[in-house]
Amino acid sequence: MNGKRSIVITGLTIAALLAGCSGNGTGGKTAEPGGDSGAAKKDDFASKIAEATSKPVVINVFENSSTYTQEQFMELYGNQIRKKYPNLSFKLYSANKDNGGGSLPDLLAQGVPLDLIKVSGASFYTLMADNKLESDVTDLIKLYGYDLNKLYPVVLEQMQQFGSKQEMYGIPNAAVSTALFYNKDIFDKFGVSYPKDGMTWDEVYEMARKLTRQDGGVQYLGFQEGYGHLLPVNQLSQGYIDTKTNKATLNNDNWKKIIDNFARFHRIDGNEYAPTFNDLFWKEGRVAIMAAQSGGSWDIVKQTPINWDLVELPRFKDAPKAGPGLQLPFYAIANTSKNRDQAFLAAAYIGSEEFQKEFAKHGYVPPIKIDNLTEVLGKNVPQLAGKNVKAAVPLESAASPYPFNTYFGQVPGFLNTAYLSVMNGQKDINTALREAEEAANKKIEEVMAAKK
Repeated sequence: MNGKRSIVITGLTIAALLAGCSGNGTGGKTAEPGGDSGAAKKDDFASKIAEATSKPVVINVFENSSTYTQEQFMELYGNQIRKKYPNLSFKLYSANKDNGGGSLPDLLAQGVPLDLIKVSGASFYTLMADNKLESDVTDLIKLYGYDLNKLYPVVLEQMQQFGSKQEMYGIPNAAVSTALFYNKDIFDKFGVSYPKDGMTWDEVYEMARKLTRQDGGVQYLGFQEGYGHLLPVNQLSQGYIDTKTNKATLNNDNWKKIIDNFARFHRIDGNEYAPTFNDLFWKEGRVAIMAAQSGGSWDIVKQTPINWDLVELPRFKDAPKAGPGLQLPFYAIANTSKNRDQAFLAAAYIGSEEFQKEFAKHGYVPPIKIDNLTEVLGKNVPQLAGKNVKAAVPLESAASPYPFNTYFGQVPGFLNTAYLSVMNGQKDINTALREAEEAANKKIEEVMAAKK
């Protein structure tokens, strides 16, 4: 999410947007936002916010990227926050030493007082937990009236997985998932009906068989997938690690089912797995169907010559209601922060309805409930006009999050290696998953031993 954007935010009062409402069926999991949600309470929240943002403060932000820049952060987030809170300014530290950044441990060793750290999934542990930077902001959620009931239930559940007692370490700023993209011209060329929402993987497989062929000396690939995005948000809610035993959970029926599902596509003659599938789809126009990440930056659609559209990710026939899961990038508040309240308010504003409604116009899927979302989603991206962008929003049908912990990040790489060995026909699935689990467990044991 580091493409450049210019977003115009109106001057609504944040307290009116963030002030607490009564529960709406979230089972009491949300932190109560400070009591009565009437006008007096909203005024109280507004007063506290005004006081906290009344003096100039510099918020130090860390992005674990060597290419992300101060300018990109300001265009995507910072300028909008400053319109809301003129006294807040931002200094971005990236992983690039050449522009004054560096690795997170290096910056901490230098005594840089970081306030916000961008994380998502496993990176919460490698960046926050491993460096002992976690800071539960439940107290600030209550103090400033951020209404957790605005989050989709599956989003709140996932955010509270990072702590053992439903702690909240930040406010999500987007929901990223997966969808099925397709090249209309290839379908037209070979007389195959377009995909539609609500399909099964079996139906898509039959399409791929019909669309994998040579024509005029060109090899067309019926189906390709971005496994690096699909596996972490798999539809079966299958996790990577047993959080009670710290053992990898790779050699099981769910992972076999998921990987077998994709492997059959690549057993179609002429449809071998292509690592450059993204370019083959968006630039060369030789991939008919692509399962890939959705709901993030749409920069690529501004440049592609392809006549494309998208539909929901297909479902397994025996699990028709299970959509893909979600990735939730967020700015975690570091316990090194000297401006904890102000850092929280900046992150909370990114997660507010006011900000997210404008953010959605640029194609980013909000993690909070917004009225008429499908009417505004992608509105400011001309190339999305007429596209089925609602397929990028599986918020109501998203798969439940699976448990994870500090050792979770050690495991996905081994599964990815196993996945490719099966796709390329180097190993059978049983051998690949057994060896991957054994290797992952060995790695976890090494990391655990190093911490003693």
